[in-house]
Amino acid sequence: MENAFRHNALFARWIKGDLSDADRQVVERHPYFPVFRRLLGLREPKSLSEAEIQDLLGRIPASEAPEKNARLHILWWLVGGAAVLSLALLAWTVFQPAPAGPSISATAIGEQKTVELPDGSTVRLNAVSSVEIVPGNWTTERRVRLLGEAFFQVKKGLAPFVVETVSGSVKVLGTSFTVKYRGSAFVVACYTGLVQASTDKGIKQALRAGQRSSARDGLWAPLEPIVDPWPSWMQGESRFADAPVYEVFAELERQYNISIGASGMEGRRFSGVFIHHDLPFALRMVCEPLGLQYEMEGRKVLIRKKVAE
Repeated sequence: MENAFRHNALFARWIKGDLSDADRQVVERHPYFPVFRRLLGLREPKSLSEAEIQDLLGRIPASEAPEKNARLHILWWLVGGAAVLSLALLAWTVFQPAPAGPSISATAIGEQKTVELPDGSTVRLNAVSSVEIVPGNWTTERRVRLLGEAFFQVKKGLAPFVVETVSGSVKVLGTSFTVKYRGSAFVVACYTGLVQASTDKGIKQALRAGQRSSARDGLWAPLEPIVDPWPSWMQGESRFADAPVYEVFAELERQYNISIGASGMEGRRFSGVFIHHDLPFALRMVCEPLGLQYEMEGRKVLIRKKVAE
């Protein structure tokens, strides 16, 4: 598991052009990649000096070094968020049907926020997620790009509303639903109305209110019922059903600003829940059912199998 949380190192190798295709896809699918590209601006990556590379990486939120970069991350998000909000307000005040250029809103570790779109629809972003408004004429198509996880409440209109992710897309006219794109997981849940989801392989899945489905490797799993009126993360907890344990650890990192190191977890899966307001209790909720134990040192957490007494 140590190698699962090494994104700053991958960002540095991306700048130098020293990545395999698989690692390049990891970087370009990472929730902070839009932030990274915006920081890079128009500069040619290979022209950067080592000092400039380190300065750039120091401004990217990273699970590997949360304490070192926490204050800088908060300041960066506040400044960046204010800039995005100002640009969005300017665009709306001149009655543009959609922004003239990309408009990105993002959340940091442990943060949630609601973003209003040009048509009055709203997006509630979970931690470490971003939504980008795709430029175009929103009278004919409303389109956004998502990295991470979000709850959409879409105003009814004649133009279809499309959510793009690397793993697939969701198309609606007016409804409420969630989309989750984390690593290889693409999950869609419909809370009201009807949605049409499609994987990157073009395989479609229709969902009615109260249904959810997930796709891996371009294929949909059977439909499942939704038991709650709202997504669990909007209620202060994260729930999993037969999820790979590394996905659970990654969500703990996103919610608590910690760095997790683990080994010997290959093939382990988790069904259960952890809360967002009590880290030790959350760790116990995950570790105890799996026969694991944890040790904390500041914001670093080491997880391993329990030692037989």
